[in-house]
Amino acid sequence: MITYCSSMKAAFLSFLFIFTFLTGFTQTIRQMVVYDALSLKPIPYVTVKVMNSANGTYADETGKFEVKASDNDSLQITCVGYQSKIVNKQRDTIHLEPIVVHLKEVKVTPIKMKEQLVGLGKSKRVKVLSFCGNVNVENVLKINIPESYSSYRIKGVMFNFQNRHGLAPVRLHIYNQNKDGLPDMEILPEDVIINKHLKINGEIDLTRFNLILDEKVLFVGVEEIIAHVKYNSHKGECIGIGFTLDEQQPITYYRSLLDPTYRWRLDKNKWLPVSRNKIKNPGNLMVSLILD
Repeated sequence: MITYCSSMKAAFLSFLFIFTFLTGFTQTIRQMVVYDALSLKPIPYVTVKVMNSANGTYADETGKFEVKASDNDSLQITCVGYQSKIVNKQRDTIHLEPIVVHLKEVKVTPIKMKEQLVGLGKSKRVKVLSFCGNVNVENVLKINIPESYSSYRIKGVMFNFQNRHGLAPVRLHIYNQNKDGLPDMEILPEDVIINKHLKINGEIDLTRFNLILDEKVLFVGVEEIIAHVKYNSHKGECIGIGFTLDEQQPITYYRSLLDPTYRWRLDKNKWLPVSRNKIKNPGNLMVSLILD
């Protein structure tokens, strides 16, 4: 009798352990809202990455998002102008702290530099791609600043876009370079949604930020934001992004929410399933900095 009870107890404990282990890794839909910690207003279009998983999403215009994740998964919450946050536990709301982007002190020369375009925004061989959130990719072009600019102001950026009034929001990014030659710190002090600021000539005015720098390399690009809904490129709901093959060397870096490591890479097709994007040679992003 004692042996029987001991066996039953051991079997029950084994079952309980296995059940707890499996349920801990069962994925469920986690729904949350992201707020500004100071103003308590919702933050739209926040990027949500399920760490160490090929999964992620974006908050909608009201700060709400839903993502498939297990109770043991950690969520990385990021947005331009806010401190990133790692969320480990189930909760309904998340609060992000605003940050001030501290640019290093720059010595400004009294010589007024002529306005100049630097990058690939005016390339001739144009190929327009509409990802429409199928791959959740961020694309940034590596731009070397001319040696003649010891310091400069970023007056704006210029893109090659089609259907610039598409429904799917697209976020602007400008990064400096880290010691490994990859995108590092975000230069922009707040979110810039390209759909809302793009002029008819493809320019976005950034003079209000007074971005005076002496960085010799910058990464400029776009992040397509798909919150819950999948947009249809055939109905003109997505912004078409211009890429070019004029520059044969790949200088466009990519990262995707589908990549478990969520790191920057040069060769897109080594990590992104071709069947998902059907693009074998996407070329380089067509974007230029407008400097003066």
